Amino acid sequence: MTLPMNDVDIKVVSSHLGHNDIQTTANIYADVLKSKEHQIAQLIEFNLEDDQ
Repeated sequence: MTLPMNDVDIKVVSSHLGHNDIQTTANIYADVLKSKEHQIAQLIEFNLEDDQ
């Protein structure tokens, strides 16, 4: 899994932050990840509508 803001692998971030488990990192940044997923979905929807 990568963190969408910089395409950095979450395992690398987790290790850098000193987390023993990537799940800890994922839980902390869950809101950021969900926000980015929503933005990506909106971009895809916009592009699909634009193509029609």
